[in-house]
Amino acid sequence: MADVAPLPGYSDPYGLLAAILQDGTNEWRGELDPDLPAEALVWQPLPGEHSIGGIILHIAAVEVFWFEAFALGLETDPAELKLLMDQETVQDEWRWPEPPRQPLSWYFELHDRIRARTLESIKRWPSPETAIQRHGEPRTLRWVFGHVIQHESYHGGQAVLLSRQWEKTQRS
Repeated sequence: MADVAPLPGYSDPYGLLAAILQDGTNEWRGELDPDLPAEALVWQPLPGEHSIGGIILHIAAVEVFWFEAFALGLETDPAELKLLMDQETVQDEWRWPEPPRQPLSWYFELHDRIRARTLESIKRWPSPETAIQRHGEPRTLRWVFGHVIQHESYHGGQAVLLSRQWEKTQRS
């Protein structure tokens, strides 16, 4: 039977949401070939478009923003944001710079470090009904968590699709 049980040590509903986030991450990561060459991670179908590496960096940067900066008001490390190419990536304008030419394991390790912080920071979150203003609109912490889950799922699927497209270019 497939199930997602709440992670222990979290207040409700954060334990369940954290488990769902982890499950979703494992799902799209499991679809990526661990032996993808670094060339595949920086490949962009067209210049300035998405790449697998760029997407993973973006997923991590969004997690840092929503879970740490927005929810807890923590300062973000400028060096980390530079590593995540946060300022250079403008997804709404389809501006995706070429990411570092590194193996998939490098990207996963970076995301894993941020995820470990995420899972710890959530333990300090106030009530899920707590609302914080953003652009004049209140957003509850429950919404924040759901948004990040949806965001990662969306982009994780794009990374999987890009890996399939890259593989096809290698057979042509």
